[in-house]
Amino acid sequence: MKSGCLIKALVASTIFFAIVFYIATNKMDDYFINPIKNFSVKYMMNDLKDEWSFIKASPEKDSLFLQMRDFGKSMANMRTVHLNAVNEVLDSVKFYLNDSAVSHSDLESIKTIIEAKLKNERSKKN
Repeated sequence: MKSGCLIKALVASTIFFAIVFYIATNKMDDYFINPIKNFSVKYMMNDLKDEWSFIKASPEKDSLFLQMRDFGKSMANMRTVHLNAVNEVLDSVKFYLNDSAVSHSDLESIKTIIEAKLKNERSKKN
């Protein structure tokens, strides 16, 4: 192999690996992580609608779904998502939904739990 060809191959491979390294370190979130998070939030909301079909239709039920959707979006916007935090919120919500109806006081308690969990997760972020 000629020395000029070897040098061109080394330069080309170095540039290729530099591009791959740059994309992996700086653009990974845009191309892989964020789409996965957004898909997970959509899946979670569809699953919740199916799972909570036993709850009687009411404005509070609609508000609960909005609260959970906002919670999912907030968790998806965070750099790291702790599944334990999501599971704790879902377990707390299930506790209030035992009687297949959502009252205004239940909704306020769930809202407080979600806000506290989001505040806790944001403080971990900083």
